Amino acid sequence: MSKTLFVRESSGLKKEVSALDAIMLNLGNMSAGVALFTGISPYIPQGGIIWIAAIIGLLLTIPQAIMYTLLSYRIPRTGGDYVWISRILNGPLGVVMAFALMLESTAFFALVAFFFSCAVGTVLSTIGTMDGISSLVSLSTTLKLPVYSYLLGAVLFGVIIALNIFKAKWGYTLVTISGIIALLSTIIAMGIIAANLGDFTKAITPFLNAEGITPPSTYSVAPFSWSATLAILPLLAIYTYPWMQAVPAVASELKKEKYVAYGIFGPLILTGLLVTIGFLLLYLGGGYALTTYEFTNNGFVYTFWTVAIGLTSNQVLQWIIGIGLLVWEFAILAYGVIVFARYIFAMAFDRVFPEIFTRLNKQGSPVFTHIFDLVLTLGFLAAPIISTSGATALYGAIVIGMVYFFVVSIAGIVHGLREMKILVPISGFSAAYFIFLTYEAVSNPTFGFLTSSGSVNPITLAFVIGTFVVGGIIYAVASYLNKKKGIDITLVYKEIPPD
Repeated sequence: MSKTLFVRESSGLKKEVSALDAIMLNLGNMSAGVALFTGISPYIPQGGIIWIAAIIGLLLTIPQAIMYTLLSYRIPRTGGDYVWISRILNGPLGVVMAFALMLESTAFFALVAFFFSCAVGTVLSTIGTMDGISSLVSLSTTLKLPVYSYLLGAVLFGVIIALNIFKAKWGYTLVTISGIIALLSTIIAMGIIAANLGDFTKAITPFLNAEGITPPSTYSVAPFSWSATLAILPLLAIYTYPWMQAVPAVASELKKEKYVAYGIFGPLILTGLLVTIGFLLLYLGGGYALTTYEFTNNGFVYTFWTVAIGLTSNQVLQWIIGIGLLVWEFAILAYGVIVFARYIFAMAFDRVFPEIFTRLNKQGSPVFTHIFDLVLTLGFLAAPIISTSGATALYGAIVIGMVYFFVVSIAGIVHGLREMKILVPISGFSAAYFIFLTYEAVSNPTFGFLTSSGSVNPITLAFVIGTFVVGGIIYAVASYLNKKKGIDITLVYKEIPPD
């Protein structure tokens, strides 16, 4: 391998990531706790049952998990699937796809940070309403104002960035601690709901009354439908199962190679259990009719988390559950900071981005990459202040993620044909699944790419096209500048980057 191809002969990143760190990193990536909040239930079609869809979704994602594990074992490098696409398929394609994914992810993280105040407001409002504490209800209303949402989100993200800059290991520790807290709080919330299954309808009445929800004398809901249940799968794809690329992206930092499998299958199974059991408990307690009615009519109020808070009068437990929800939101940002930095680092190591993004401080942290992340996120964070509807339209950019995973699946097929035959049917199934999810992402108004009238959302379309165009421009400029230095970066993609 030529010494002039890459920025240097070693990435310099330290192998400090434990098995627990790996599991918690992808657990935050799959964000089951947010799925149990308002990510899925308000949008389900009548006739669909979420916990059944969660099981089906888990099973359909297993081929992708196997593919990611095998490719990670084969090419365990920083940047994960970016390296696979760029080496197996095409270098420029890898850059365009990875940069598009990073922009889509950054916009998503910014929206999570901005609307973190809404989660805080929900917790304060629910506890305040249940316990008659008017000051909490008032505070919840104040925190939802755009200026406070921005400040809270900016400070939260800034703290996470600062900890990652001070020491790379602190970033992983933050993810692991938040993951453990989120997991334990979810189990506690499940325990409270389970303890009230015997007389759920009576037990939930105080919560419904406090929230001003008056159940009808008879519930008029559509009967169970397999087609409606399958229609929930794309909703699960937004928050949960497919998002397993975090651990492969830090593969070169794992203490042991086998931790890749732990970091993919561990979170996948945990997420499946959390989402399935969480929603199953609500269906067991309220029955199909009540639960479907509340999800479709009061889905932003009647959630797994608010129900758990509403079923207990113990304020300590209420706060534990409420904090658990907030930690799930926090975990998304904590994992995102780490993963964004690794993708940009990998592309800079390939000379696509400036070399400065590969520089590490004495604590092994890519400082300038984190600063770039902070500036970019703060910019996106301002979008909801300018236009809330415009900012939320960015959720429709989820189609980028589905296309990205489809391209990774194609890379899996090609690599399988060349070296590992077992990858061909596995990756083929994964590719077919992401064709379906891509179609749903662009054709279902629920996801924001289309408006309710059936027309394409111009903001979403401009953002999606723009991410690919900008990625192409970045590669073209990098190629030109490197050529002036006598470096042909197309040769970079004929080599696996050094560890």
